[in-house]
Amino acid sequence: MPYYAVARGNKTGVYTSWDSAKSNVLNVSNSCYKKFNTAAEAQAFVSDNGSGSGSGSSYSSGGSQSSSYGGSTSSYGGSSSSYGGYSGGYSGGYSGGYSSGTSKQNGSSSHSNASSSSKPATGKIYVDGAARGNGQDRHVAGGYGVYYGPGHSKNAAVAMDTVDNQKTTNQRAELHALKHALNDIANDDSSNTKYSIHSDSKYAINSVSEWSKGWNENNWTNSKGQPVANRDIIESCLPILDKVNDKYSEKGWGKVEFHHVKGHAGDPGNEAADRLANEGANQMESRYR
Repeated sequence: MPYYAVARGNKTGVYTSWDSAKSNVLNVSNSCYKKFNTAAEAQAFVSDNGSGSGSGSSYSSGGSQSSSYGGSTSSYGGSSSSYGGYSGGYSGGYSGGYSSGTSKQNGSSSHSNASSSSKPATGKIYVDGAARGNGQDRHVAGGYGVYYGPGHSKNAAVAMDTVDNQKTTNQRAELHALKHALNDIANDDSSNTKYSIHSDSKYAINSVSEWSKGWNENNWTNSKGQPVANRDIIESCLPILDKVNDKYSEKGWGKVEFHHVKGHAGDPGNEAADRLANEGANQMESRYR
């Protein structure tokens, strides 16, 4: 059984589920928390990392306190022009309702609220979309690319008609690429790598990480009172983003970071993702010649 030690947060103590612990640390300034395999280690963490106010912390199963003990209350990816391509649509996913707001973090690395005995490996996922004709015809060739590094098994070149039955546009291709990367992270339970997502589309990044919260609260209409374009893809990204952020927060890594990179400016990762996106578009184009 996992134990979640909250040394500083809204309500300190030891919890036996992440759902009960996260409300006390997420979006809480200077929170301090960590996951342990034993209650004793968790309790020691709370005692050693609290603010020293002297009032008791508690052990909690689910959301209810069960016993108290002494303690304090507060407590990416390569740089090569060669790449390994992978063709085919991505079938993994995460289903569930959107339940929490999302945020964008700037910078090349994130600050972990929890102390940890070992730092995670870090990796960059470069994503890009391509649309030839950009929405002018229903069968305009389009694709997207996802690039981890030279020869990486998760590099992907995907034709848009394998994942989308609507008119192909560059924005939809960019959004699908970002969604693919989020799905990869959400479904990766074997590695201890903290990935950041890099895109040359500010639209895709902002739509998912910032603007979506306001759109959701405004019944998916924009500032002009018009329906939000590409709502289907954007909205489908949100529960996946929530899952990734919960997963990262549980490990003490904060939230997933999105980084904007300038397109066609010589960034090796972006250039590789662009080639993969065009490879995907070639696959689609070959079917409609």
